[in-house]
Amino acid sequence: MFIEIDGWMAKLRFSACHFIPNHPKCGCLHGHTYAISVRIEGEQAGEFIVDFEMVKGIVNSICDRLDHKVLIAENDPRLRIDKKKDISVDIPGSKKHYVFPSEDVVLLPTGSVSAEDLCKYFSGEMAKALRSKGADNLKKLCVRVDEGIGQGAGCEFELQK
Repeated sequence: MFIEIDGWMAKLRFSACHFIPNHPKCGCLHGHTYAISVRIEGEQAGEFIVDFEMVKGIVNSICDRLDHKVLIAENDPRLRIDKKKDISVDIPGSKKHYVFPSEDVVLLPTGSVSAEDLCKYFSGEMAKALRSKGADNLKKLCVRVDEGIGQGAGCEFELQK
């Protein structure tokens, strides 16, 4: 069995800006309204596989951390990041140099801020939260991160050991 939540319809969204270094179009600082859709497979335990409200709460807490922020991939080898007072980002080999107030930035533990890497980030964060709530009956988590209606990336995450 499975449950599904459509991020657009359930308002599981956040707005943020990012850039993909050296990409001809996405290399410029730009933003998206992202929507997070979720499918969870598992065995029904009592009335539910998992409570919709709990899942939406988990997704919303992650969205809230990223909403209206500049997303930067902390592990992107194409970037030189200085975290002193503000967040300073250089792209070696280009003229690009950004300085952001630290409170406006989320440094993600990823190699990119592509929809694919944001999807892996969300999946990992959601899996940790579901495990911490003792959802032992769940088998698989599928997450889709849309960068706009009809355009996104999805991934699957095994929840059972």
